[in-house]
Amino acid sequence: MFIKKLLSGLINVVFIIFFIIFFIIPKEKRKFIIFLFIITYFFSTPIGSNVAIYPLEKDYLNQYFLYYSLITNPEKTITMYKDVDKIIVLAGGINDNKELSKDSMSRIITAIIIYKSLKETYNKTPEIIILGGDINKDNQTAKQMKLLIEKFEKAKIREDIDSLDTYQNVLNLKKIINEKDKILVVTSAFHMKRAKITFYNIFNEKFVKYNVIFVPCSFRYKLYLNVYDLIPSFTYFSITNLAIREMIGILYYRIYLKINKNK
Repeated sequence: MFIKKLLSGLINVVFIIFFIIFFIIPKEKRKFIIFLFIITYFFSTPIGSNVAIYPLEKDYLNQYFLYYSLITNPEKTITMYKDVDKIIVLAGGINDNKELSKDSMSRIITAIIIYKSLKETYNKTPEIIILGGDINKDNQTAKQMKLLIEKFEKAKIREDIDSLDTYQNVLNLKKIINEKDKILVVTSAFHMKRAKITFYNIFNEKFVKYNVIFVPCSFRYKLYLNVYDLIPSFTYFSITNLAIREMIGILYYRIYLKINKNK
C-alpha cells in the first residue's frame, strides 16, 4: 500500500519532466538534475514543508491547539482574552472565484469563536475590525469576511478596505484605536512574524507588549509525521513556496521599515 501511494505521488507532471530531462541531457549534467529532483522531492513532502515553515511558526506552536480549546473548553481558554476591547482580523485575500481563501476563513472563524466565547462567558462584545483590501479583487475580502461574521453574530464590525498590505493594515489601525485599548490580533501562524515586526515598528513598543495579544491560526506545520509523509504532494510543495515568499516578504519589510525609520 505504501509503495503504491509513493509511486502515485511521484508520477506527476513535475517528476515526469525530471525523468525526461534526465535521459535527454548529456551525462555530465545529470548530477545537477538529480540534485534538483532530490530538492524538489524533499520539499514536496510534509517533512520538507515542515523544515521550510518551521522558522515562521516555531514561536507559536504552543498555541497550535488553541482553536480546538476555544471550541471544547471556551470558558477556561477565553480567560486570557477577557480584557480585550477590539478584535483585529488581518484579511487573507480571496481566490479567483471571489471566495474567501483558506487563511481568510480560518482567521475570521477564529475571531468569531473568540467573540462568541467572550460574549457568553463575560457578556463582553468587543468591536471587530477587519483590515485589508485587495488590489485586484474589487475589495471583496473584508466585505465577505464581514458578511460571514454577520451570519453568526450581531457584532459591531468595522472594515478597512484601503490598506493593501500588512504595513498599511497596521498604519491605518493606529488611526482608529487609542492608547488604552486592549486589542487582539488574529492572523495565520506563518504571517504572525511579519505582523509583529510591523506592529513593533508602527506602535509604541510598550503598547504592543502590554496591550496587544497575538493569536495565530491556520498552522501549516504538521506536528505528527509517519512513513506516509515520504509521499510527495503539491499541497506540501505549495507550503514550501508559501514559506519562501513569506521569508522574502519579511526581509523586504525589515529593510523597508529600517529605511523609513531613518528618514
